Amino acid sequence: MMRGEALEKSMFFMSDPDWYYYLDEDDDEQFPLLTDKAPPEAVESYNYAKKLFEEHKRTGILI
Repeated sequence: MMRGEALEKSMFFMSDPDWYYYLDEDDDEQFPLLTDKAPPEAVESYNYAKKLFEEHKRTGILI
């Protein structure tokens, strides 16, 4: 997967504000949560993005 495609895939779930929310909007370290309105494509995107986010937190390396 090309870098641009990976970025697009990881951000797709955020393309509709009805699909995600934050528990604490002031917490910059928090990863958003999905709503039940998110379609399967957004869930796939979310899972991919969360994996990248967790890897970045663990290693400090941007993927």
